[in-house]
Amino acid sequence: MTIKPSKDDEKRVKIFKAMAEVKRIEMLRYLHHHRSTNTCGDIGDAIGMDKSNVSYHLKILYEADLIQVFRKGQNKNSQLREDTFNEFLPGFLDSL
Repeated sequence: MTIKPSKDDEKRVKIFKAMAEVKRIEMLRYLHHHRSTNTCGDIGDAIGMDKSNVSYHLKILYEADLIQVFRKGQNKNSQLREDTFNEFLPGFLDSL
């Protein structure tokens, strides 16, 4: 029996690589529990990281489609892409 690759395999790899870091899991937890405005500074203050490190980790989460980033005035705000979690990791957010 031959197992054929799925078109979503590469996306799954990006998701699991992005989540293979404790600080990024903490960031996802923060975003899950704080659904309002979430700037780099807000996230950094909450989990004890400086803005440049937060920005680096947010970029990885963004590239894996786990978060979306949008501008609000001069700030960039982040929020979870719940559709991605529901499709690839159903129930995961409830475990945070």
